[in-house]
Amino acid sequence: MIRKTLILSSLMLLFYIMAASAQTATSDKLRPKWLHKLPAPTNSSFKYEIASASATSLDAVRNQCLSELISSSGLSTGVVVTSDYKSNEKLSQLWDNGKLTERVDYNAVTTTSVKSKEIHLFVENIDEYWTRDNSGNYYMTKLYAKSELGQAPLFDNVELTTNYASDPATWGLALIPGAAQIHKGSYLKGGLILGGTVALVGGIIFTETQRADYVSKIAKTHNADLKRAYATKRDHFATGRNICIGAVSALYVYNLIDAIVTPGARRIVVHQRPNGNTYTFIPTISTEGNPMMTASITF
Repeated sequence: MIRKTLILSSLMLLFYIMAASAQTATSDKLRPKWLHKLPAPTNSSFKYEIASASATSLDAVRNQCLSELISSSGLSTGVVVTSDYKSNEKLSQLWDNGKLTERVDYNAVTTTSVKSKEIHLFVENIDEYWTRDNSGNYYMTKLYAKSELGQAPLFDNVELTTNYASDPATWGLALIPGAAQIHKGSYLKGGLILGGTVALVGGIIFTETQRADYVSKIAKTHNADLKRAYATKRDHFATGRNICIGAVSALYVYNLIDAIVTPGARRIVVHQRPNGNTYTFIPTISTEGNPMMTASITF
């Protein structure tokens, strides 16, 4: 029964992994850390913000993300909308064989104008993550550093890295099997290490309990045949216990090495930067009342 259960669980896990890999293609094997928690800026002149969009090509989806960022920030200060409403009525009467028929003609015209002041928005592209489904559609999330409106920012010097050797939290979590891997974004690997450790520790407890039970049975019986049978089972459980101890020790050593050496999900290390290049996007309103964008680059 246990063997059938293990085989079934292995097949289900293999099917899940194959289905997940066939469903989408991704820009990275692991989702970047900033998708779960945005970095904190070192000064108040700007903030980090994400924008998401979908399109049928990478260039199109990148432009959509930028449009989403501008529409949610550059024009969020509001615009002035004025409407000029004009209407008139014309009444006509017609007598036909002594019967009066009245006709009313009604005309209305509404003119709407949109006005907005020019807004300077400084934006720096930080990172992006995308997935693509079987239909070829891209789903992208981009991370930007965006200035406060009308204020020249002092953007941070951002370092993108998958190395966790300099992360103090990784060293502490490495002592707990699987915790550092989960912290680095390798949830499946971390779960397997944690689950394997729990299973092996359970195996040690079970086999040692059974071994001790047969030792007790040997001491309580005077039957030579039973003593030999109990001794054989005692030795088998002792062997199983030793195998579990060796396996859990090897897994723990692997956990320590993997926690520090193996790259994890891309993370952001923020440093102050006194100078740097910025991209300026200026959302404006055209003379026809349509939103438009003016861009410039500051070196």
